Amino acid sequence: MTSNISYHFAIALLRLARKTGELAKIERDLGKVVEMMAAQRRVMYFLLHPLVPMARKEEFLREVTETRIVPQLIKVLMETKNLSLTGEIYSQFSALAGNERGMVRAEIRVAAPLSAGDQTTLGEALERLTGKRVELEVTADPDLLAGVWVKIGDRVIDNTVKTKLKMVRERLVT
Repeated sequence: MTSNISYHFAIALLRLARKTGELAKIERDLGKVVEMMAAQRRVMYFLLHPLVPMARKEEFLREVTETRIVPQLIKVLMETKNLSLTGEIYSQFSALAGNERGMVRAEIRVAAPLSAGDQTTLGEALERLTGKRVELEVTADPDLLAGVWVKIGDRVIDNTVKTKLKMVRERLVT
């Protein structure tokens, strides 16, 4: 669940990206920083350590990014003690940037892995439904038994056997 704060940071970042024309670069830079913080604990420790001068942290961020905006964002997050929101901000910003490019991300859960052909067919159907290019994020979840669960933005389509059985059970009980 994303916080209201991260959403507002993502909106502000999107406005800056539009203004500077660096949408893709900012998304790539922020993704890179998030990935580094997640993969290497020492990066997070370095950024959070109170004895490391802010100037050294800023220098490090400038070295690993192409834009001026991402290091400034990370500095604000450090100063406001919101660095832990970086991943959420990236997720929100990435979704907003994709929407800006006429693209949406679809979270898909299926009982068994889909073949490349099935993924293509599902992607095309979702593109017709949304009117946008769809980026699929497919996860196999054997607990679903069969069927497909799709989430695009706030919209959820649950066509799984597990849910249908649950609905039948509820009807029989009442």
